[in-house]
Amino acid sequence: MKSVISGGALVLVLAAGVVVFAAEVDYPLVGASGVYTLVNLHPDEQRHRLYSVNYQQSGLIPRCSKVAIESVDKRKMTFRLEGGPEYEYVFHNSLRDPIPKHLDKVFGKKCDKASVEKMSDVDRKGIRAGTVLPGMSKRGVTLAIGYPPEHATPSLDSDVWTYWKNRFGKLKVTFANGKVSEISD
Repeated sequence: MKSVISGGALVLVLAAGVVVFAAEVDYPLVGASGVYTLVNLHPDEQRHRLYSVNYQQSGLIPRCSKVAIESVDKRKMTFRLEGGPEYEYVFHNSLRDPIPKHLDKVFGKKCDKASVEKMSDVDRKGIRAGTVLPGMSKRGVTLAIGYPPEHATPSLDSDVWTYWKNRFGKLKVTFANGKVSEISD
């Protein structure tokens, strides 16, 4: 396999002679200093990989962790946790938002730690643990485990949010009056 940089795109020539383009995506946080995670992230720690469909894997990168975004193309983003390993953030073909808009929900230049202190005890506990607990608010859930994938939960106004635990297992979070009332597999 050969790789060549050509006109801002990485061209991969596979052994079979197939040419694959991985065009770069213009994202302003690439190479920027002072970038943080805005929600808890749940990576596959063995592979150092996360997915735009937000699989709820066993790893935890806490909200407000400082990161350096190294590159973004149409298939993945690469970032490094400050003082830690490099991760791949793979874009699933179900992604509905443009890549920069999607990433802006997860990464940003400011992470307001104080806003969590104003939340309920159960929200703070769930966010610290990176899990969903009965009684949490919708905002608390997004900070604790991230946003549900758009194809499974098209609107955050819905009272049922569906997350993927992995490629085959689901996690459903049901809300009543804006608070978590049920968590089911």
